[in-house]
Amino acid sequence: MALTLTVHQFDVDATGKQVYVAGVVTATGNYSTGGDTLDLSNQSFIPSAQLPKQATLFTQTGQVYNYAFIVGTALNNNKVKIYIAGGSELSSGAYPSAILNDIIAFSAVYPKLQ
Repeated sequence: MALTLTVHQFDVDATGKQVYVAGVVTATGNYSTGGDTLDLSNQSFIPSAQLPKQATLFTQTGQVYNYAFIVGTALNNNKVKIYIAGGSELSSGAYPSAILNDIIAFSAVYPKLQ
């Protein structure tokens, strides 16, 4: 049960109030019904101590899985729910190889640390 974010790019908007972050999420181990935890507290490239105002996850390989980011109460307890074709949540258990080999893109907007 592990989801890990690798940040590839970030940029501050023209107003200096928001930070745009892009990266890739990697899955290992097992999925838990209700969503797997995605800890964002260990991301030194994100210049914000606040939760994202907006976040999106999506496949870049055309897999049939859909990913939903669920904002937590702190940076270390966000969830990602995974849905199979037809809209049902992925069952608990080992991640299918299609998810393990997927390129799961992450995009988020954060308020900038002031």
